[in-house]
Amino acid sequence: MIILRLIDKIVFAALLILMLQVPIVTDHYVQYLNGYVDATQAEVDHYQQLADTYGYTDINSMLTALQANQDALVRDDAQHKQTVMQAHKEAQQALKKLRTSNYFEQAWYFAQPAQYQRLGQVLNLYQPSLPLKPQTVGSALITSFSLYLLLWLPVALLRHRRKKHRQVLNH
Repeated sequence: MIILRLIDKIVFAALLILMLQVPIVTDHYVQYLNGYVDATQAEVDHYQQLADTYGYTDINSMLTALQANQDALVRDDAQHKQTVMQAHKEAQQALKKLRTSNYFEQAWYFAQPAQYQRLGQVLNLYQPSLPLKPQTVGSALITSFSLYLLLWLPVALLRHRRKKHRQVLNH
């Protein structure tokens, strides 16, 4: 019985510490994305400069012309430029979403499989810490308590059934 209570408290503490990390990971992720957006913005600016220099109306029309070129190297370069532009756009959208989202939306964002690779890169440099904002601590506490109840509810129901079953057998 004591062991179960100890495990119970350890599980809750671990959930709370884990949930407190969401806003800290979000801050690290946003910093990472800022660097990525800055780097890719320089590339996109260069593509726009090339389009302007060579008389294209925009980057997409330049890339369309390059993709129609007979030289495979030129087509591959155009595909690479298109990939960089798409990654830049997605990173900008992610930044916007993370900056305007609440705790639960941020946690859901990180739970998406599409984010695992970049999240893994961010977590390689991550150092656990505690958030200082009261609303963040409150959200983490509510989330931890909710998950704790979801995890331990089946255990409590099973223990209650066993206890009830024993009482029936003893009478």
